Amino acid sequence: MAKQIVATEAKKTVPARIKEFYQDVMTEMTKVTWPSVEELKTSTSVVLMLLAVVAAIVYAYDFVFQILVFGLFKLV
Repeated sequence: MAKQIVATEAKKTVPARIKEFYQDVMTEMTKVTWPSVEELKTSTSVVLMLLAVVAAIVYAYDFVFQILVFGLFKLV
């Protein structure tokens, strides 16, 4: 049954497939809603603040585990 489906579809040439892909991309790009400059600034600042918070948390965990491991092996 799968062979019948493949056999009935006409094989497209590479340039035809590239052209179809480009047309599909352009069609999808017309559907995109781009953020305003203010929305972009707000989103960027939120991401940077969250990045700083996560970096501080990772640093704190690293510092605590370093103290614990050095204390465990009495390397301090």
